[in-house]
Amino acid sequence: MAIIRRFDRDGAEGRIPYLSAASLLQASREEDRSYTEIADAIRATGHRPTADVRQLWRRMLFNLLVTNVDDHLQNHGFLHVEKGLWRLAPAFDINPFPDKERESKTWLSEQDGPITDLAMLLNRSIYFSLSRDEALTVLTEVHAAVSNWRDLALSPEVGLRWEELEDFAPAFEHEQMDAAQSLLT
Repeated sequence: MAIIRRFDRDGAEGRIPYLSAASLLQASREEDRSYTEIADAIRATGHRPTADVRQLWRRMLFNLLVTNVDDHLQNHGFLHVEKGLWRLAPAFDINPFPDKERESKTWLSEQDGPITDLAMLLNRSIYFSLSRDEALTVLTEVHAAVSNWRDLALSPEVGLRWEELEDFAPAFEHEQMDAAQSLLT
């Protein structure tokens, strides 16, 4: 049986203060907010801001490629490090939605709107402290991980049955994965 470990506890099982992106931005669930706003907040309050904004971009890319469209502000969080400084919490509540359009709940920026394609993310990578070459390196890594989804889904850790794979295929095998493959070859 797998043991679930909470990321908001320290080694002595003490609580590590947690703050959602909604709380950090003082935003309600109904507001359209953006990843660039989260990045700005990370730069203002982050313990390791460059590493965290780069990780945020990686997560946006991953969400697009696995069709996780449940990326609202309560599904991004921060852990307190020291003296008012925060770090990006581990990713959580990531679910592929094979029957949904690839459109993020959280916008990329106020100008761009919801994330719908790879080109949008690549065009904004510099805002997340990634050069074009660095962004392509991240794309290579994330694309390789997502491309292996069938093997992972069938693994004992996930436990999908072979006959269930086709139900999930649209979340992982789509035009944005094809676009990524074209860019990387």
